[in-house]
Amino acid sequence: MQWGPPRLRRPRPVADAPIDALLVRTEELTKGWLLALLELAPLQEASGILAADVTRDGPRICDAIVRALAEEDDLRRLEPGGALELLVSRAGELAGARSLEAGSRAVDALHAVIWSAVREELRRPDPDQLSELSERLGLAIELVRGATLRRHGGERPAAAVADADADADAAVESEAVADAPAAEPSPEGALWVSALEEEIQHCRSTGTPLSLLLAELEDATRVAAVEADERAAATFGRFAQAVRSALRRQDILVSETDARVWIIARDTGRAGAQALGARLASTVREAQPWRGAPMAASVGFAVLGEDGERSGDLIEAAEENRFAAAASGIAIIRAVPPEDAPEPPSGPMLAS
Repeated sequence: MQWGPPRLRRPRPVADAPIDALLVRTEELTKGWLLALLELAPLQEASGILAADVTRDGPRICDAIVRALAEEDDLRRLEPGGALELLVSRAGELAGARSLEAGSRAVDALHAVIWSAVREELRRPDPDQLSELSERLGLAIELVRGATLRRHGGERPAAAVADADADADAAVESEAVADAPAAEPSPEGALWVSALEEEIQHCRSTGTPLSLLLAELEDATRVAAVEADERAAATFGRFAQAVRSALRRQDILVSETDARVWIIARDTGRAGAQALGARLASTVREAQPWRGAPMAASVGFAVLGEDGERSGDLIEAAEENRFAAAASGIAIIRAVPPEDAPEPPSGPMLAS
């Protein structure tokens, strides 16, 4: 692992870095990274590389790193708790890394690809400029590495991507959920809102659909009141496990409390959100019952552009939709868009 010598000062932003030239090359950089990953991976592990996900998220990761070269605010977005920590923490996962060492190698490969592009854009580099860019890129890469290793090591960012095809380690972790103590509400509640805002910005620029879902376990207060701590924790654990099993690879899951979760559903319009919410409610209902009765979840959702343009609008609309479902005694309201809603953006929908 290339950690480098300790620095005596934080590398400064490089104002004259070739940012614009690099930003138009993010897809090219992603292809270079994917090729590097394929070359590095042993033959038996190459199938673990999530090529489609690399193609989708790689340009955004490269974009985030490149912008951090010239702006301190952009660098802070990569730091723990920053708006882009969740995104860049996926570097190892995208590479199919099954160990901390493999995750670090994936980040090193990305570092090499971006540094090569930086050198290409500097026609006649000044030695001082080259040194400053090297240090600044190194710092950004270390932040990406740290986020990646924390995610792989179990210290995940607040919002975690659900993966139905998780590896053996994740499967063991999932099986242990029912026996684990109940989780506290996320101390980084603002982080997932930042992640939602980042997804909204991405969808505006690409025209892809986005939905926000809210699921809440019914009778959660009663469960906590009448059960001993261990039994209540097991019940909440089964709810969490059922929710995770219903999600797709691209969905971002955030646990607000033991019994209340948010899902940022990428590439998902109204029909897809309806289908995902119905499947989520069904999966919870089919989980191990509580005191002989099936568990039940009420689900609400909101669609970007139809139910609101800002994160706060989507959160409020999803909450209202969930409350309406709970008040009606059903799992999910079959909502229709407002009459004055704009046409939804085109893009892949989740089939029911």
